[in-house]
Amino acid sequence: MSTEPETDPTTITPTLVTRPAGSPMDELVALTLEPGGVIVTGWLDADTVGRMNDEIDRYLRGHPDDGAPDTGSELYDRFLGRRTVRLHGLVAKLPETAPALIADPRLVEWATAVMRPSCTSVLLNAGELIQIGPGEGAQYRHRDTDSWPALPPAETPFVVNAIVALDDFTLDNGATHVAPGSHHWPVGRGAQPNELARAVMRAGDAILFRGDLVHGGGANTTDARRRAVSLSYCVGWLRTVENHAANLGLDAIDRAPQPLRDLLGGGVHDASDRGGGMLGLVDGRRPGSAS
Repeated sequence: MSTEPETDPTTITPTLVTRPAGSPMDELVALTLEPGGVIVTGWLDADTVGRMNDEIDRYLRGHPDDGAPDTGSELYDRFLGRRTVRLHGLVAKLPETAPALIADPRLVEWATAVMRPSCTSVLLNAGELIQIGPGEGAQYRHRDTDSWPALPPAETPFVVNAIVALDDFTLDNGATHVAPGSHHWPVGRGAQPNELARAVMRAGDAILFRGDLVHGGGANTTDARRRAVSLSYCVGWLRTVENHAANLGLDAIDRAPQPLRDLLGGGVHDASDRGGGMLGLVDGRRPGSAS
C-alpha cells in the first residue's frame, strides 16, 4: 500500500484508452491485459443510472449510519476513507438494480475472458458502492492484489475491476488515479506523478482494469459527492474479499438466478478437465443438486 500524496493534475502525462460501449469484446479484453485498463463510454444508459441512484438514495435515507469504515484496523479504515460511504451486500441492499449490474453478461464475459488462462469460472470478489464525500483526501494508491500477498504477480491477472460511474468523475471530485502498465512493476513500487492517469468519466461510463494495476481514489475538493459502483471479479478458486454468505444469507444466494448465484459462491469451480479438482461442493455434490 503506497502513501504518496495527491498529485498536481498538470503534471500527469499518461492517458487512458477510451472505447465506446458496443466495442468488440476481444478488444476490451486485450486493452485490459495491456496497457491494463480501458474506459468504456456509455456502459449504462441514463435511465439505468437514474434508477440506480434513486434506489441508493432511498437506501441511504433509511440507513443513514451504514457505510462508515469499521474494520477494526485504524490503518485500513483510513485507507477506506473517513468521508467515504462504502456499502457491500448490494444484492440485498439494492435488489432492484444491483443484481442486473453484477451479473451483466458483458461484465461476466469480459472478466472470464481476461482471467480464463488461470480459471474456468469467476466469482464476485466484492460489489461495493463507493461514494466519496466532500473533503475526502486521496486514497492510498494500491493494487487490489495486495489482499493476497502470498500470490506472486503473473502475466494473467487473478482479479479484475469494473468501476461504473453513477456521477461524473472529474479531476476535482475524486476521479480515480490509474498507473497504466504498473502491473509490470515490482511489488511495492509506487507511482510517480508523471506515471498517473485519471479516470475522468461521465455518469454511465465505466473503467475496466486489472486488479494488479496501481490505482486509488482521488481527493474530492468539491462540495458534492462522487458516486460509483465498484465490481471486482476474481478467479473462481480464490477466497473473496466480500463474504457473500454472511452479507446475504445462504437462502438469498440459493434463490438468486444464475449466473448471479454462481458469482456469489453458490456454484463450483470445475478444473477437472485441466487436471485439477472441483471446489465448492456440498456433501460431494454440486450445490442444489438432488441428493
